[in-house]
Amino acid sequence: MKRMLTLMLCLCAALSLAACGGDSGEGKAESGPIVIKLATQHPIEHMGHKAAERVKSRIEKETEGRVQVKIYPANQLGDASQLYEEVIRGSIDAAHITVPESFDSRLGAGFLPYIARDYDQIRQIFDKDAFLPREMAKMHEKLGVKFFSYFGEGFLGVGTVEPLENVALPGTEKGMLIRVPGLDVFKFGAEELGFRTSSLPYADTYSALQTGVVKGWLGGPPNLNYLGFRDVIKYYYQYNVNFEATQYVMNLKKFMSIPEADRKVVEAAFVDEGQQSFLMAESEDQMYRKKLEEAGIKVTMLTTQELEDCAAYVREKAWSRLEKGLTPELLEGIKASY
Repeated sequence: MKRMLTLMLCLCAALSLAACGGDSGEGKAESGPIVIKLATQHPIEHMGHKAAERVKSRIEKETEGRVQVKIYPANQLGDASQLYEEVIRGSIDAAHITVPESFDSRLGAGFLPYIARDYDQIRQIFDKDAFLPREMAKMHEKLGVKFFSYFGEGFLGVGTVEPLENVALPGTEKGMLIRVPGLDVFKFGAEELGFRTSSLPYADTYSALQTGVVKGWLGGPPNLNYLGFRDVIKYYYQYNVNFEATQYVMNLKKFMSIPEADRKVVEAAFVDEGQQSFLMAESEDQMYRKKLEEAGIKVTMLTTQELEDCAAYVREKAWSRLEKGLTPELLEGIKASY
């Protein structure tokens, strides 16, 4: 009887251990893969969505399916501000977005007017080991967010319905009221170039150009000028005054919950795709400028020296106006990067 009782107790203990996942290897297998919910602001035809698909494919292949990525494109889960908030909370794991400035005004530093003169300079400023990305990682970490990389989407130019005056002379009246996004980093840069500005909503820009409320607009690289405004603008000027730089971010707790070997794969996938984006953006800018010309729009390119003159002037004038929100320390660090 004692032997029978002992055997029964051992059997019960073994069953309890199995039910609780006592074998750690089997427990992990039964729990299934880790899933990263990746939300983006990009439509499926955008280069940013194609990049998200490559990130997904690489992570799933190199982790042998242990980590999987589910993409929610085109603001399906909310706009950029909502998505970043949810990443902080952890209800969304990762995002590719324009990070809002509501939690820290310095998070918008990537949009500084003339943060770079051209693509040679932009790749230096946004290199993963450069000053600004390192500082950005610290800012995000304080909010419980892992920063991977900037993602380049193109240099902004000015599309107009009439030709400009004094095109290459910064600080000189351009003879035109243009629409700019409602943030100081865009407004101050355009003003110092010599434009009068209006912060109309983006949705009203096309009709405002049609009716003459404004005669031009700043806020999009060549692709957006072609895809959204080629029927109304007649001229396009590649000022490079701001750069469209979105960010790859992830909830820090979620990131750290991934086993170390797979965590390295996840980080490398996002970082490498972000760094590669600057080459793709340059190619896309060139392609869409050609499309603008084919659509009958006169495209004006500034020379390297003209861009340098505009950059030096705007950095001196506009950056001092932005110093309070971005801090002198951050701006001086960026200046030292050139």
